[in-house]
Amino acid sequence: MAETQTSTQPRFTVLQQRMRALSSAALRAEVGDGGLHLKAGQLYRDTVFVPITASHLQAQDLDTDFKAQRGRIDAIASRLVLSDKALHQSLKPEDPIARMLFDLLEQYRTEAVFSATSPIGVQRNIRYRFDAWCALSTCSGLTESRLGILLFTVIQMVRTRLFATPIADDFEDMIEATRAGIAPLIGESLAGLRRCTYSQRDYAVHALKLAQTIADMIHQSQEETDEESESERAINEFALLLEDEVALSEDAMIALGEVSTAFQQHHGHYQVFTREFDTEVDASSLVRSAQLDEFRIQLDKQFQTLGINCREIARKLARYLSHPQRDGWQFGEEEGHIDGRRLAQIVTSPMETRLFMKERYVIKPDSMVTLLIDCSGSMRQHIENITLLVDGLVRSLGLAGIPSEVLGFTTNAWNGGKPHQKWFATGRPALPGRLNEVCHLVFKDADMHWRQGRKNIAALMKADLFREGIDGEAVEWACNRMQKVDVSRRALLVISDGCPMDSATNLTNDAFYLDNHLISVVEQREKLGDIIMGLGIGLDLSRYYRNSLALDIAHPPHHRLLIDIVALIAASMKRVSIR
Repeated sequence: MAETQTSTQPRFTVLQQRMRALSSAALRAEVGDGGLHLKAGQLYRDTVFVPITASHLQAQDLDTDFKAQRGRIDAIASRLVLSDKALHQSLKPEDPIARMLFDLLEQYRTEAVFSATSPIGVQRNIRYRFDAWCALSTCSGLTESRLGILLFTVIQMVRTRLFATPIADDFEDMIEATRAGIAPLIGESLAGLRRCTYSQRDYAVHALKLAQTIADMIHQSQEETDEESESERAINEFALLLEDEVALSEDAMIALGEVSTAFQQHHGHYQVFTREFDTEVDASSLVRSAQLDEFRIQLDKQFQTLGINCREIARKLARYLSHPQRDGWQFGEEEGHIDGRRLAQIVTSPMETRLFMKERYVIKPDSMVTLLIDCSGSMRQHIENITLLVDGLVRSLGLAGIPSEVLGFTTNAWNGGKPHQKWFATGRPALPGRLNEVCHLVFKDADMHWRQGRKNIAALMKADLFREGIDGEAVEWACNRMQKVDVSRRALLVISDGCPMDSATNLTNDAFYLDNHLISVVEQREKLGDIIMGLGIGLDLSRYYRNSLALDIAHPPHHRLLIDIVALIAASMKRVSIR
């Protein structure tokens, strides 16, 4: 049973990753915008966060229901394709609740039009998503409050008018009393919505009237009870975010809750208090030779039990990371260019046909791969399995003739070390930027043969290497090292289990300073042509890396896991070549 779990558990994670990639691709195709993609369920246009405020389209809901996820993509596409954002913004009402409802009504309009003008599968997807959200809402008790049932009833009445479909039997009795009470107030507006579905401007007239009517009812109810807590709770539960409250626009780089004030105050320029104590060291020099030998022997024994076929992995890597290169001429061919040296044979041997020559091409590696390992404290518990994974990848790359580097990053001290002490001594200036001494580790450089580098890779097993992690600088350092290797394509695989973390830097700047810097570095390096991928140890790193894969590393790595990583590399390479 344990063996079955080892082999099957990671596949679900990989399936989720592939579903997200397919969803992003479907969205780009439907909208016709190559910059759209999903990060941790949130929508981005390149690095710009695109807010999705509709209650039934929240990322955290129904995240394991793949059909519901597909419906979410179609619904988002409908809004991006069919709604004039500038017009919508100019017409939105001042009242926050009315504005919330006005936005929701526009979302439903675009879904109705999109469903009617798209293949039947799109209509089914959108309907399935809405039905699944309705079932989730009622099971979660969102309709038990007075305001909750009011909003739910309005939503059901609008949808049944726009889509010309009946209300589901499960909800008919639940909303009957509320519907009877509000139908005389909003009936005319509902009819107008149906009539003007294909005209955003005309539709907005009736949407504004309906939204303001419901908003007035809510405000009146609040005045009568002298309580706003129920209203606030219901609105939050339905996840209808008010624009003024989220304070987000399309100029925001990342999602709400992740904006670094310190990073913004420096206009996006990363600050380092001092580099005086930074180091770059050969990792093997930090481990006694005898201990390094012990680590290597231990790893070799374990690796033999994993069942990883490195030669098969190498063949796949060679297929994706190599390119035909001209290697002179091939003579004695029956077609091609005439070989001038054999023209006399046309006379002396008229039956001879092998008088031609062709350009000869050989498949040669034209890429390199760097593995960058997060050596922060939280990675220590997984390091044995991570080292086995790195060892398998380096062996496979070596067998394929593809140059590779293995690098790591940590800090020389906890809680700031010498830079923190110097900061104190200079009067503790505000927002000092990075406030620790980084330590960049070289386990194997690109010039070292993989067989020679195997022993040095074992230095990853040394427990006291692991302290804190400053990811952005490490990614930039690794990319700069790759530029020194004469290849046409460079791929960086970052192996990490979370966001950047350095206590001293976070306390003296803010909690998202290093986080924002990492996002900025990845964006800049990808613009320069570097291919950067994230391998998340037990989590999704798509917030930082567009190309990412979540790994289950609770068990030793197996052959299928390496195949999945090769597939990630191949897909990332292909995506860059298409751009």
